[in-house]
Amino acid sequence: MKKVLIMFLSLLLIFVFAGCNTNNQQSKTEEKGKDTAATEKTATETATTAETKHEHANNPEEPTTEDLCYFCNMKIYTKDEEMGVFTAQAIKRDGTHVYFDDSGCLLNAQRKFNEEYVKEWVRDFNTTEWIEADSAVVVKAEVQTPMKYGYAFFKDEKSAKPYLDDPALNAEVSSWDPIDQEAEIRYQKKMQKEAELKSSGTMENQDNMNM
Repeated sequence: MKKVLIMFLSLLLIFVFAGCNTNNQQSKTEEKGKDTAATEKTATETATTAETKHEHANNPEEPTTEDLCYFCNMKIYTKDEEMGVFTAQAIKRDGTHVYFDDSGCLLNAQRKFNEEYVKEWVRDFNTTEWIEADSAVVVKAEVQTPMKYGYAFFKDEKSAKPYLDDPALNAEVSSWDPIDQEAEIRYQKKMQKEAELKSSGTMENQDNMNM
């Protein structure tokens, strides 16, 4: 009888320990699953936040009255000003937004600083909304622009048609190539003039007076 009792108690203990191990293993599995789900959620939220920031960084921003042309340091016109329709902007690779008072300055800044931009925008002549420079319809016309390049931009040819049909504007569809050619000529003249002033000491004297 005593042996039977001992065997019964031994079996009972075995079942109890087996049950505890099963519960512990189940708990560990559930905790592991929760940790994995939490990690995946955090990774998803991080990726979403990074994507949102990236999209925001690649969107155009409005210049302020304190901004100056990145190339020539002249005044930048805001969208509410008459000349603001000719303002351009770009994003540098470090995420910085830079602004230009005229289309030629956008091109010459790349020459001056030997850099390429992530994205470039110009304003639609009708709405002053930002449009990507590469997709804009370029129109050469007898219009007064800040640096006298004389180019306006439109979101599509339909928007540009009234200006192309206006004989007083003497307008025609163009491209960025003529702007770039004119900008380069101006840039070379500017560099030559600065070199002459520097060699004569005039520029150095002007720099000392400004310091």
